Amino acid sequence: MFDNKKLIKAIDKFKNGDTSAFNHIYEQTNRLIYYTIYPIVKDHALAEDIMQNVFIKIYENIDSYTERNSPKAWIVTIARNLAINEYNHKKREVIVDIDTIDYLDNTEETKETPLIDLAEEHLEEDEFIIVMLCICEGYKRREVAEITGLSTSGVTWKLHNALEKLKSITEGGAIDENK
Repeated sequence: MFDNKKLIKAIDKFKNGDTSAFNHIYEQTNRLIYYTIYPIVKDHALAEDIMQNVFIKIYENIDSYTERNSPKAWIVTIARNLAINEYNHKKREVIVDIDTIDYLDNTEETKETPLIDLAEEHLEEDEFIIVMLCICEGYKRREVAEITGLSTSGVTWKLHNALEKLKSITEGGAIDENK
């Protein structure tokens, strides 16, 4: 059962260096955190992974908690934000079954990088560069915006359109050239 006074005491003890108080914080909040995360991600294993990250954030950022904040609200906000970030990240992932693009197996070069070759063939040059930097190289959109001279929202828009084109092609559809 959640006891706000005990949780505040445990947080104060932990802030003052009593690391054993973290166990009480965990015991008081683990179900609350799980039930905050699970409806967002709808995956038990992923919810548990995010829950672990929430406790890491609490551990690392305990000094940012102030008595003005409700401890429950502070912890739920951390959990919700991490879950939403993970949900948005998963939503942007494009999963492609390599068997759906067998027609690319005509040359040795395409056997090595069929999806990159597909992107290079069907995307505009700026879209291709943005996809390669964001997806293959792992740059943040802000960094890609600096490299390309576009705004961050422009990079996001072009990346989204490029991924939609690639998805359409791999699913056997036609490209909407108006995007």
